[in-house]
Amino acid sequence: MNRLVQYIRQSLSMRLSLGILAFVSAIFVVTIGFLFVSSRNSVRQAAEDETAQMLTNASLRMEGILNEVEVATENFSWQVLENLTPDSIYALSRNILRLNPLLNGCSIAFEPYFFPDQGKYFSAYSSNDEQHIESEQEGNDDYVYFDMVWYTEPKRTKKACWVDPFYDYNPSGIYARDIIASYCKPLITADGRYIGVISSDLTQITLSRMLSQEKAYPHSYFMLIGKNGRVIAAGDESAQLSDLQRSDCLVLQHPLGNTGWTMAVICPNSDIFKETNQLIFNIMSIIFFCLLLMLLFCYFVVRRTIAPIQLLAQKTHDISEGNFDGQLGKSSRLDEVGQLQNSFVDMQQYIANYVADLKRVKDEAERKGEELRKAKIMAEEADRQKMSFIQDIYHQIRTPLNIIVGFAQVLRDGHQFMSEEELNVVMSSMNQNTHTINNIVDNWMATLTLEGVESVECNDSIVCDELCDEAVGKLLLRNPDSVTLQVEYGVPESLCIKTNKEALLKVLQELLHNANKFTKQGSITLSCSLADGHSVRFCVSDTGPGIAESDRQRVFEQFMKLDNFNEGLGMGLPLCKQLIRLLGGELELDTTYTDGSRFVVTLPL
Repeated sequence: MNRLVQYIRQSLSMRLSLGILAFVSAIFVVTIGFLFVSSRNSVRQAAEDETAQMLTNASLRMEGILNEVEVATENFSWQVLENLTPDSIYALSRNILRLNPLLNGCSIAFEPYFFPDQGKYFSAYSSNDEQHIESEQEGNDDYVYFDMVWYTEPKRTKKACWVDPFYDYNPSGIYARDIIASYCKPLITADGRYIGVISSDLTQITLSRMLSQEKAYPHSYFMLIGKNGRVIAAGDESAQLSDLQRSDCLVLQHPLGNTGWTMAVICPNSDIFKETNQLIFNIMSIIFFCLLLMLLFCYFVVRRTIAPIQLLAQKTHDISEGNFDGQLGKSSRLDEVGQLQNSFVDMQQYIANYVADLKRVKDEAERKGEELRKAKIMAEEADRQKMSFIQDIYHQIRTPLNIIVGFAQVLRDGHQFMSEEELNVVMSSMNQNTHTINNIVDNWMATLTLEGVESVECNDSIVCDELCDEAVGKLLLRNPDSVTLQVEYGVPESLCIKTNKEALLKVLQELLHNANKFTKQGSITLSCSLADGHSVRFCVSDTGPGIAESDRQRVFEQFMKLDNFNEGLGMGLPLCKQLIRLLGGELELDTTYTDGSRFVVTLPL
């Protein structure tokens, strides 16, 4: 789509053709629009008249069904008044259902204590469940029918009436499982005394089934609206009261006799205008095809006329893209187009020479600018690392130094009041922090000393087991109560290797120091074993937090600290790596070890 828009904006022939097409299309749109509006109004008026007649007929059929219920109820009401005995009442409630299969239930209810021997409640209720009729007395303390709308409404008005659908739940007896609408007639004796109500029930499902049989259009549906303005039944399960306000439908309403209900029909415009829309679609398709042919004809005619200008525009576009190689030839035409083409050729040659000079100057300026940018970045990074390193050194030395100074003041001012155990704790902490400062300084000096060094002397013959004991002997556990220190010997006691003892001992002590720093509980293990017939392996394992997989490649980088809040300057592991390399061996992180961290030193025998 973007390419099409761009082509139209760049093509004069296409824009002229589209202009002609737009003018012709406007005439067609006005004409067809007028015909479309007129035809829709006529179709809608005809549909409205036809639908109104269908609604009237459907209302008459629904009124006929409701009249059958009313007549049946009226016919049995006088029989009730003539046979006021409980057994007769039960028989009459069953008979009205037997003679009127459309009914779901029938209640013949009386005023409190009307039959003294029956107690306060007596309402003979019969239900018709799939042609199986059963009866019982439905009144009780859980179902006080005197307060039900089907009883109170006819009692209040002394007139027969239809009651909007309700859920007549009786927790202590039989009841209608579905929502029901009732026709209720008061029972009044010849002397004008109100004694009760006879009520005949239709289920909401029955009403909806009757409405679903009425169809004005394929997707139209009827609905019944109750006295309270709610939908009480509909031929479509998704029908709502808001459908009466839909702008995309034809909606008509008709009162339903004396029930107080209203019958409505909803007809979608898509059904009403289906044939009209199809006709309009066919006409528009023909018009579109004709306009397309007109567009193609205009396009080819205009394009042929302005072909020389298009060639000049293409060459201008090539120049704007930086392409000066395709030279436009001189024109032999003497008119304005020929003069424009010849002037353009001269201008193109001048611009090509000028741009070549500018390009050379630009390339040189970019090269020097890139060099300056890289130099600036390197200077800023060096300055940042310098400040970060100085701050880290200051923090790493100041913290243990403050602890030593603090404990020194404590010993000076109150050592005579301290127990031997407290003195040992203070001295141990001072010793540990002194060792921390000493270790930082040693690592720093060793890093400076080894800068640029390619080899060290390996003239010391050392016993591997003795070296392990010496390395472990200088380690003070930070958490002696929860961490154990172990040495595993896996080589002969007399096995010696020729190396630089000071450097190897420094590496083992640094690895043990790191394990001691991070292990809060568990164990720290230094082991020595033969890797193969030509090398010996020293392993320092711990049960600390370990090293995340994403950080394993960075732990040997200079000044790299995975946790800025821990002591150290990030020089220990890089220093160890460099020392072992100078000794001719390898220092690696064992990535298969999952209980913490394990560093492996491999040296040739």
